[in-house]
Amino acid sequence: MSDVASPCIDVCRMNAETGFCDGCFRTIDEIASWSAYDDDAKRDVLARVESRRQGARVVTLGESFEATLELPPDSIKQFATLVNDTNPLHHDDAYARASRFGSLIASGTQPTAHLMAMLAAHFSQYAQPLGLEFGIKLTRAVKAHDTLTMRWRVIEAKWKASLKGDLVKLEGDAINQLGETVMKATATIVVMPL
Repeated sequence: MSDVASPCIDVCRMNAETGFCDGCFRTIDEIASWSAYDDDAKRDVLARVESRRQGARVVTLGESFEATLELPPDSIKQFATLVNDTNPLHHDDAYARASRFGSLIASGTQPTAHLMAMLAAHFSQYAQPLGLEFGIKLTRAVKAHDTLTMRWRVIEAKWKASLKGDLVKLEGDAINQLGETVMKATATIVVMPL
């Protein structure tokens, strides 16, 4: 017996424009599969239902995801070369050791690029994402051999008919293996259904 109650309110009318039931905000597939779902799957549907009630059609408010980025010295040097960042702090071991950082540091564009790319990697699993605006604040140098945990969380999402997708705002960050925040970020993207 499931502990998760159905969101059905006996207003069973599928909306052709949204693809959701006007009563419970589920898709026809979610309604048909409800009894076969385990409690975790039901909770996932309920989270999507709540987001839909608030105006999102594609993403789920509060949706979050993370990835890990390891930064060996060769990666730092290769990335800086690729983006034509000639700062010796990214290329010259002796120069970097003598600096206040004590080792090579990554070009700010390297963790930034990975953090931004996470959005496409995550949302393209079930939709078509397109980046619109990013705000990045670098708060601490990222050193050679650092391992970063990079995270994003959906804080706002509303269907925008002119874009044919959800206009989504996210907050993100990156934290090194010592628990220090090295980056804070915001993003606005559009996420369109497949």
